[in-house]
Amino acid sequence: MSHDLAHLRTIFTSALAADCLDELGYGKQVLGEDIHMLSGEGVMLGYAFPVQLEEVNSFPEVPYVGLLKTIDAVQKDQVYVAPTGRTGKAALWGELLSTACNFKEVAGFLGDGPSRDLVRTRALGFKMFGTGSLPVNINGRYEVVAHNVPGVIDEVPIHPGDLIVGDIDGVTIVPVAAIDKVVEMVIEKNSGESNFRKAVREGMPPSEAFAKFGVL
Repeated sequence: MSHDLAHLRTIFTSALAADCLDELGYGKQVLGEDIHMLSGEGVMLGYAFPVQLEEVNSFPEVPYVGLLKTIDAVQKDQVYVAPTGRTGKAALWGELLSTACNFKEVAGFLGDGPSRDLVRTRALGFKMFGTGSLPVNINGRYEVVAHNVPGVIDEVPIHPGDLIVGDIDGVTIVPVAAIDKVVEMVIEKNSGESNFRKAVREGMPPSEAFAKFGVL
């Protein structure tokens, strides 16, 4: 089923997605708490485009060959995902990659290590998630060897097409098989939360509001 991501970005949060996945029996779909929004605002919602990186220890004759292939290949509404096993050798992303992807309406970037060019990337408004910042360039330290292949971050498998939900609270990975159900549940929970807030503001005891609307 295709989904209206523009609309869903107005109601999805990483917490709502995690709650829905808990209910469906997916208890370990959230990345480590240190992976946070380095750039951008609101919710990063898009389909996973994972790449495979290998550590290298020398500078290639022609730099960025694999990386540029993947930047050409990533599409609108996808999230570029760079798992490294948390090796932390170099910045995985930066301003020029953000500029290229912003133009293509790529949904954002997710890595399990640092990025760089934070001031310029923030000025673009591009959504970039990682562990922090580091000035060191990826060239000569990692090589991108494949794309649209499964990866793992913090023991959470990330497959092509999984729905990635990132915001100020963190990052939740919705497996392909659960996307339709989670979207349906988020729409329902969002409505229930609105009713809960309204009832409590109007004086209903929280326990009664929870019993009525089933959200907290």
